[in-house]
Amino acid sequence: MSSSASPLDPTQKVLFRITLPSMWEESLTWLISEHGFGSAIGETSYPLGAVDTDIDAPALGTELRVLLELAQASTFRSALPVWIKDLGVAGEDWSFTEQQHGLEKHFEVSDWQAQWKPFRCGHYVVHADFQPLEDLPCKPGDIPLRLKTGSAFGTGTHPTTRLALKTLQKWCVAGPPPRLLDVGTGSGILAVAAALGGVREVTGMDPDPFSAAQANAMAEMNGVASQCHFWRGGFESAAGQWPAVMANLVADILQIGAGNLANFVEPRGQLLAGGILRRHWAATAQAMAEQGLEFEERIGRGRWLAGIWRKA
Repeated sequence: MSSSASPLDPTQKVLFRITLPSMWEESLTWLISEHGFGSAIGETSYPLGAVDTDIDAPALGTELRVLLELAQASTFRSALPVWIKDLGVAGEDWSFTEQQHGLEKHFEVSDWQAQWKPFRCGHYVVHADFQPLEDLPCKPGDIPLRLKTGSAFGTGTHPTTRLALKTLQKWCVAGPPPRLLDVGTGSGILAVAAALGGVREVTGMDPDPFSAAQANAMAEMNGVASQCHFWRGGFESAAGQWPAVMANLVADILQIGAGNLANFVEPRGQLLAGGILRRHWAATAQAMAEQGLEFEERIGRGRWLAGIWRKA
């Protein structure tokens, strides 16, 4: 890890530019938000670009940008290495710079838009709302999935989201489940993808106060608002059972909520649980087994794993 800083003017803000491996940007963005530092904007680079490249081609890396008040900079500077270490990123694999920054130059949005590329995940072509559908090189059978610019939530670049999208595609090709619950829906990307794939009734909840509005906006933008319903809440806020449940969370929450997740799945229904680092797989799988869920399949990408379970 390395850093550099320029002399700071107390009347201006401080822009942190953090470079790290591409698999970790959503986890770090979440930590930044959870600790009260607001949202981060990320740029991920791919070797050959977008839709023309198989999604399994590794990304080259990500830069996260965070704009803070000068009074926050010292605390953020100290906390950042701790968060990175907790995530398991090696010291030589990341770096940051900081500089004084004027609000009128905030994040250079036009430059970011020029660099953001659509990509294919299974049959889903994920693209930003400023990219016209007619400009996408879609193939027959592709499903365009439109993202709202400026979301504080996931954009589909994280490996766990891609694993979930590919699983959704398999479920929908085999015959879309009539109803699906998305636990921890975030931006609504998985829920909206399910509706686009043919699921007639999609519900999703998230404890974040901004999630439901973001997810509803995304459903509206993709023309599936009538199929989707989102609300703010945790495990305790959902009642009923579903033939398909998706929970792309993190391992400790999956383990704590394993009983709730099992209750959400109707008999012979399926659960996809993702966001599991390899070192946490055994404990998560054990938690699911203790709730009577039958293990069917493990899928992975890099350090991240997801599992599919069925209820007896």
